[in-house]
Amino acid sequence: MKWIANIEKIGKKAVDVKDGMVILFGVGANQDLEDVSVIQKFDTDTPVSSFVFKKGDTITIDGQTYIANYVGPMVESNMKALGHATLFFNRPVSKTPLANAVYFDPDPAQAMPVFKVDDEIVYEHI
Repeated sequence: MKWIANIEKIGKKAVDVKDGMVILFGVGANQDLEDVSVIQKFDTDTPVSSFVFKKGDTITIDGQTYIANYVGPMVESNMKALGHATLFFNRPVSKTPLANAVYFDPDPAQAMPVFKVDDEIVYEHI
């Protein structure tokens, strides 16, 4: 099953290439959150209310597909309620991973995606 979200806004501090971290929030986030987040809006054909995401599932951004190595226990509920998750690219899962985070398999050959307004984020539950 797939869910498609459109990137509506990108906050000034939303993408941290050095740390490989991106914070996602849905439309309606307050201004403080907008400044540090990529704001996404899910397609009505793939409503976030049915969102499922587990280890081994994929996300495609900027034409690149990443495989989830860890999905925190709060990711699904936070996505359904707020469109929120924190993504970590090319970082191993920490000893105390965030409950709202998705860590993607470290692959030095795969660069962090480029986030652009009006691009899609495609989540796929395998």
